[in-house]
Amino acid sequence: MKEFKDKNCFITGAASGIGRSFALALAKEGMNLFITDINIENLEKVRQEVENLGATVYAGKCDVSKFEDFETIAKEVYSKLGDVDLLINNAGIAIGGDLLELELEDWKEVLDINLWSVIHSIKVFLPNMLERGSGHIINVASGAGIFGSTEPLPYIASKFAVVGISEGLFGQLYNQSINDSVIIPSYVKTNIFSTSKMKFSKKFVEALGEEKLDKIRSARSQEMARNAILPDKAVRKYIEGIKNNQLYIFDMRSMLPVLTLKGNDPQQFEKFLINYYDSYIKTTKKLFLKFGINIDDYK
Repeated sequence: MKEFKDKNCFITGAASGIGRSFALALAKEGMNLFITDINIENLEKVRQEVENLGATVYAGKCDVSKFEDFETIAKEVYSKLGDVDLLINNAGIAIGGDLLELELEDWKEVLDINLWSVIHSIKVFLPNMLERGSGHIINVASGAGIFGSTEPLPYIASKFAVVGISEGLFGQLYNQSINDSVIIPSYVKTNIFSTSKMKFSKKFVEALGEEKLDKIRSARSQEMARNAILPDKAVRKYIEGIKNNQLYIFDMRSMLPVLTLKGNDPQQFEKFLINYYDSYIKTTKKLFLKFGINIDDYK
């Protein structure tokens, strides 16, 4: 999509982070916006910020895990804005911690929001794009969607699926004048660091108590946020990629060698995964030691 001015955009997960930064940046580009989130209080603040920039903006609550919410919000979008030119599927969550403590409900919650929201959105908005023969779909995935990182497995599963859907859409829609892109964020400073659920083993909880574990969760979030890039900076790079109609859009080029290694040298990629995880474990142990806790004592 080369031109944004006077075009219409729909964004999920717009109450904070990447979604909010997209809303503000695209408003400055002259786009008309319809922003959604389940956090209606913060969403209203973003709506006001966008309106103060002089852009046309509407806001509505949408639980992206529910198809009926998408159906309802789509009717509102078409009645107030008209056709959707740029569709940004951004909403996402993470639930992590001890692998054995993750319940099936945790997997379902993550997949419902991170994966099914994309499916719901495409199901609702793609038919109109195909009828018009124009539009651009943006799916926000993660570095965890291109290699088996240290993020929680439900999160990795959801993001790998989003990447696969995006690649499939790119090929299928290209000759129908509809563009498709998948954004691969690295570490971006968003609320996902502070709002992610972290599940520890019962032995761990009983020995240390929830209060101390909450402090450790907070310390980890702060540490990750220190190494993260600001969403405004990341979104500037994403918009450049959208304008160039790229399939893959990165905010850090360090992700590209991972893809290259994966394709060119599978055995070295296996070593990379092992070393990456080992580094994560060492960092985690250091963090717990700051609180006087030796993780190995609880195995």
